This record gives sequence, C-alpha cells and structure tokens, in this order.
Amino acid sequence: MDAHASYLNKLATADPISDLIRIFTSRKTQVSIKQTKVEREHYLDFAEDRVRAFLPFMNDQGAILDPTDGKEHEYATASFVKAGAVLLQSGRCRDLQEFILKAMDWASYCLGANQVPDDHADFTSHMLVLGYEQLSSFADPSRVDCWRLNLQQVEPELTYSQTERNFPDIRQIRNWATYAMHGEMMRFRTGLTDSIAFIDKYLPYQLTRFTTEGLYRDPNLPAAYDLAARDQLSGILEAGYRGEAAELLNILLHRGAKTMLFTQSTTGATSCGGRSNQLLWNELSFVHICEREAAYYLRHGELLWAGTFKRAAHLAYQSILRWVEDPAEFRLFKNRFPTAERVGYEFYAYHSTYSLYAAQIAVSCYLDADDSIEETAAPADVGGFVLHLPSFHRIYATTDLMQGGYHMTIDTAAQMGQDATGFVRLHRAGIPEETALSTGIAGLEGEIPWIFYRPKQTIPAPLFPAAIGPKWRDEHGTWHRLANYGRRQHEVFHALDAEGQPLNAEQLSWLCELSVSEPEGQENNLSFALRYDANPQPKAYLLDPKTPGANVNEVYRRAVSDVLPRPGNGSAGRIEEHYRIGMDGVTVTWKFDAAEAAELTAVGVTVPLLVTNGTDQSSIFCDGTTVTVKYGQATYKVWADEAENNIELELLPGRMPNRNGHYQLAQWTRKDKQEVRLHFSLTNEQ
Repeated sequence: MDAHASYLNKLATADPISDLIRIFTSRKTQVSIKQTKVEREHYLDFAEDRVRAFLPFMNDQGAILDPTDGKEHEYATASFVKAGAVLLQSGRCRDLQEFILKAMDWASYCLGANQVPDDHADFTSHMLVLGYEQLSSFADPSRVDCWRLNLQQVEPELTYSQTERNFPDIRQIRNWATYAMHGEMMRFRTGLTDSIAFIDKYLPYQLTRFTTEGLYRDPNLPAAYDLAARDQLSGILEAGYRGEAAELLNILLHRGAKTMLFTQSTTGATSCGGRSNQLLWNELSFVHICEREAAYYLRHGELLWAGTFKRAAHLAYQSILRWVEDPAEFRLFKNRFPTAERVGYEFYAYHSTYSLYAAQIAVSCYLDADDSIEETAAPADVGGFVLHLPSFHRIYATTDLMQGGYHMTIDTAAQMGQDATGFVRLHRAGIPEETALSTGIAGLEGEIPWIFYRPKQTIPAPLFPAAIGPKWRDEHGTWHRLANYGRRQHEVFHALDAEGQPLNAEQLSWLCELSVSEPEGQENNLSFALRYDANPQPKAYLLDPKTPGANVNEVYRRAVSDVLPRPGNGSAGRIEEHYRIGMDGVTVTWKFDAAEAAELTAVGVTVPLLVTNGTDQSSIFCDGTTVTVKYGQATYKVWADEAENNIELELLPGRMPNRNGHYQLAQWTRKDKQEVRLHFSLTNEQ
C-alpha cells in the first residue's frame, strides 16, 4: 500500500477529537443559555443590503465594478447574481429584477466565453448555476436559453484555472478546485453537462489535504481557506455527488464541522491565522457550514447536535453585526479604517468581490437554515477545554462563564509575513475582540514568498512580528523573540507520507508539547502548559552557483553543521509557558532555560496594546509594572506581581499594525532570574 492509500485509510478510521466531543456532550446539558434572536430572514437582510449597495456600480453590460478602481474583478458579478437570484425567489428586491437578470446575462456570457475577470472562472460556475435555477421563472424563454447555452459551453480543463494545464503536479492544486468541482456537480444536477469526470479526477487528490481532525490544509494553513474549502466540498455532496470518494469525504466533512466548533471564540468569532482572516466572510462560511450541519442532524433525529450547530451559527453571525451595522459604512474587515485604504487586504482582495462574496454565502445560509431547530449549548458556551491541532500548529483554549468566558489561541509555528508565533488571541465574551488581541502582528523579516503577499497596512510594518510572548537576551547582548520563529517556506501539502505529514517539510525551530492539568481542589480554573524545546538547524550560506561540483552546497552545509556549535535558538534551549484561566483573568508564567554552552543575560515578555482600530482610540496608562488600556467601555489590564520588584515595564513608542488596528508594544524585562509571570484581565464598565 503506497503512502497516499495508507493516509486515506488513516483518515477513514482516525478520530482524534472523540475525547473532546465526549467531554463536551457530557457537560452541555448542564449549561443553560439565552436564545439568540437570529432568524434565517436575517441572512437575507445582510445579502439585500450588499446587493443594493453595489447597484450604483453596475455598468451598461451588467458587470459590477469595484468602487476603488472602477474595474470588474474576479467573481463580483457572479456573487451579485447568486445573491440577487435568491432574494428575488424569496419575494424580495422585485424592483431590482431587471438589474439582476442583466448581471446574469453578462456573468453567464463571461463564463461561457472563458472571459471571467482575473481568470477566476473556478469560483463562478456554482454561483451562476444556482442563479440559473432561481432566475429562470423570472425571464422569458429566449433569455433563459441563452444562459443555458453559456453554462453548457464550460470546458472544465480549459475554463478553470487550477487544472493540470497550469499545475502539472495535480497534487499541488488547492482550494480553487473545490469551487470548480462544486460548479461541475451543480451543472450535472441541472443537466448542463452529462459528465462528472472532472470531479472523479480531482477530488481524490483533495482528500489528502484533510487532517485527521477533518480540516482542510490550503498552502501555509490559512484558517479562512479551511472553512471555504470544506463549505464548497459540502456543496458537492449536497448537489448529489455519489462517486467513489463521496463516502470518505462525507465522514471528513462531518468530523471537521465538529472540530471547528472547538475553535470558536466565546465572542462567536471564527479562528484566526493565515491569509484572508478577519474578513466577515470567514464568519459567514462558518455560519453556512453550521446551518447545513444543523439541518443534517435534524433530519437524522439528533436534536442536541442540531441545536449545537444552530447555536454556533447564530453566535458567529451575531459577532459580525457590530461591523455590518456600523453607522459610518459597512465594514468588510474587522477594523474601521476607510475602505479606500484597503487595510487588512491582500493584493487579490477587493471590496466588491469580498462584500458580494459574503452576500452570496448569506443567501446559502438562508437556503439551508431551519428556524424550527432550537438552540442548545455550543462549545463556546460550555468551555473548559483545550484543543490542540498539531497539523495547523494551533492551540485553542476556551472557558465557560463560570471560568470567566475567556478564549485564547496560540500559534506555535506561525507563517511569517502573515502571523506571529505565540499567544495571538485573547478574547472575553461581551468585549470587543480587538481590545486585547485578535490576531498576531506580522513582520517583514523572513516572509514566505511573494505569492502570498502580506496584508496591506497604512503605516510601515515592523521588521519583526509580535504577539503576547517571550523574549530573551543572549550572552552577546542580542534580543530574540519567540514571535519571530515560524514557517518561512512555501508549504503546499502535496507530497505526504503515510501519516499525512509533508515530505521534506521545513524544519521547525521549536518543537512544542502541550499538557493539560486537572483542576485542583475546588478551583474552577482551566490550566495547561506548553513546552518549547529548541530544534536548532545549521544555517549554511549558499555558495556562488558557478562554483564547480554538483554537491558543493550540500557538502558545505554538512561541514558547517559539524564545525559550528549550535547553542539552542538564540542561546535558549527551552521555554515553558504555564497558563491558568479563571474568573479573575488569565495568568501566564514563562520560564527560560539556556542552551548548553550558552547564557541568557535577560528575559522578558512583550504584549501588544491597542492604540486605534482606525477611528476609535484607546487610552494607555502605566503605573509601576501595571499597564491599563481603556477602550470604549472595556478595560484591559496587564500586570506583574507586586512582590516581583526586579521586573521593569517599558512602553515602546513604535506602532505595530495588524488587520484590526495599530498596537503599541509593552515589554516586561528582568535580569535577576529566568522567569516572568503576568496577569491579564478584560472587563466592561457597567
């Protein structure tokens, strides 16, 4: 049995989150919740607002143009069509009927003629087939025939971008294929093609992108494209696919849906990490998966799971309303910088595409939602767990309201240029997510190659990334940060061993181990510890390629590794982090050990403090070794123990931008011993 087949067999039989699910199900019936007021019509409210907002940007052909550059991009028009079609079918937007039909005329022509803007046909076919199904009763037969002819002209291998013509190694094709396969299954269901050969060909290679937890690994592990890919793959099954890969895909999608529940913040937010995060469509993708799962479990008579997914969907939707309902303007990203400045955007992101993309997800939420399902407690309500996802290098810890209602995320090997290694998220239920930290702060040093550009900021990015996390000074006087040790190679997860791990993977600088503690006595706390052990790698400098000898660089690398001492990472050999979360907040203790033949001359911890989210400003106060951030009605406080009088607090003047706002670094340092303990609390003024 080859590695591919062995791993597929492992995927079918493994279930690493079963213990966590058992703990959750045993506790959830003991947790009472207040029902949200979210209903399926609210999803249409969201979609209608977006459709009407972009009506002024439709040109004479029916294309939707972007307000910032006046051009049509990617799948903006197709998203407008799908959202508008469902709105019309549900009895809304009748005054916009001709505009929606006109957009369908143009978008279907572009797909059939292989002229989708920016070579993004992969994304549009599933939207336009649904538009065809929903709009046919609103148009005259000749118009419908024209749409049908356009949609029949798709030649998958030539129309779509991520096919073997552009990717000779089929295993390297990523999330775009999930959209294309969804579109092909929709075309087959509607009689627009008589073949599902495209799906049968590409789907088996997408299965190995899954982890045993049921999550999808897009290049460099972005959380957003795990959600997006699983949502599209669910659509393939929903449209009726029953091919050879369907059984395993079904198992993985249901498993992954349960896993993702344990990544949800107590604020309702979805996971951070990687490109395209902090966009509202992340939450809407989460909502759609949950609504689809809720309906599935209702059909199978599992009412508690149906209620769990319904609750998680509503919590996620509620979490974005402060941005949707901003009186100044609709906020596509979770910040309040002017839209024209594109803060938080990657180079491929546009206001039109992602706003309307969110709208078309919202109408899918409407189509799958069942208001008869009563909410029951979700993991974000129940808490008391720690989820470790080694394949994504992320750890999630969540507590219930009796433990403070806190949620945190730790990235143990972040993608450089997008994130930072360390404690990257600290949330508390009922408090604005950016108050403490919602995602890491990326730096410029050692970025992954240009294909995954870092998000745009309004001020220069710092050289080094930052998170809540440790720093240390070596015997030569150089400071090092854990935040700056991450993944710097472009990882596509195409060549895997039998355990599903990449062949010739990048060697991580730190090897991380998690341990979770049982509560002691009557304490109602959640406690766990991380241990980072240095995994130092020799850094061989490449020789002039003209140097003779086919293996000269390899010989040089080995020589350097044999000769040079390797005293840990920056002279640190081990870092231990001990976390305790309770009603009084979060306490973290960092302990440092020097590597063999090395010395640490000082240690410390950095903490980003919010300055502004684009419009709203904070106030920052320092008193001894305590810093307090006032942000609206919220107060964020970080302090060292008073007895530790050898700790120094310094507030650095520079600004550190991430997708949510601008932060300022506070750092606590000491020279007398190699340990720092800090306390964190988030509170709201009543």
